[in-house]
Amino acid sequence: MLRLMLILPAIGALLLALATAPARSAGHAEAAKAALVRNAVERVIRPGYAGLKAEAADMKAAMDRLCEAPGPETLTAARASFTDLVSAFSRIEFVRFGPVVEDNRVERLLFFPDRRGTAQRQIQTILSQKDESATSVEGLTEKSVAVQGLGALDTVLSGEDAALVSGPDAAFRCRYGRALAGNVLAIATALDAAWARDKGIAGRLMHPDAGDAAYRSTDDALQEIFGIFIHGLEIVRDLRLKPALGESEVSAKPGLFLFHRSGNTLASLNGNFAGLQALLEAMDVAPLLPPDEAYTPGSADFEFDNARRALAGLTAPKVEAGLDARQRQGFLYLVIVTASLQDLFATHIAPSLGLSAGFSALDGD
Repeated sequence: MLRLMLILPAIGALLLALATAPARSAGHAEAAKAALVRNAVERVIRPGYAGLKAEAADMKAAMDRLCEAPGPETLTAARASFTDLVSAFSRIEFVRFGPVVEDNRVERLLFFPDRRGTAQRQIQTILSQKDESATSVEGLTEKSVAVQGLGALDTVLSGEDAALVSGPDAAFRCRYGRALAGNVLAIATALDAAWARDKGIAGRLMHPDAGDAAYRSTDDALQEIFGIFIHGLEIVRDLRLKPALGESEVSAKPGLFLFHRSGNTLASLNGNFAGLQALLEAMDVAPLLPPDEAYTPGSADFEFDNARRALAGLTAPKVEAGLDARQRQGFLYLVIVTASLQDLFATHIAPSLGLSAGFSALDGD
């Protein structure tokens, strides 16, 4: 009897432990997923928007100096600043939720793709007519989104040096460029402030609530974050690469590469891949994956490195020079790498986390 009395509490403790184990396991998984969201917000998204704001401020200052003292040095500095701005934007541009989708900010920052050439027609009209209403941020915000952002600044800063330094239209062109830089800075400042607020979009993602229509659970928040990978890679492959490559060298259209006018196509692509890789590394998803999928984050990291090496071996595409066989093969390799990455995220990592790959980011385009 004494032995039985000693054994019964132990059995009870064991049964209690077995009964509560699933709840503890579920709680641990929930906390781990919440950490993924927190890491994405605090280590990548918030710093990404802060970086965009900083580079936009530098761009505005560079345009101020160019307009005040036009010359080869200030023009070179403005173009270098634009490259830095493109890089910063490209690292964070695939965050397509939250404040950036309000007030047409996505399109105001970058109107692309422009399949009908709308932006170029409108930009050239502004330049040819010297439309002074386009030389202030306030005036720009009243105009088409196609003439407000980085695509327009790409056009303004490209071409012959004289167009921005000593030509008859240089002063107006510079004032328009300065307004564009100011507009991008205003948008970047608003985005940085919105993400910095603890009770804004960041708080909603990190502290989901049943009363929040968009983020009722941690899975909802994680699904939103994971869409950055899925849709970002789709955009790179189907909008940034494939349209310009055509079916052959003859049918290639390098003029369809983003930022080709200013020679920043590679800076943009580098920023895209670097931003996605940084997000993957910051989130650290490997511990949450089943053993048979634990290799996938490492494989994705390897492919991101492949993309970086491939871009390092390419030269910026130029419309007038066409796209030679070597260049085209290099860009085609990036298409393959991007498809491989999308497969890893959409069919391996996302399902292993209980997430859906989601709908096409290009539906309706």
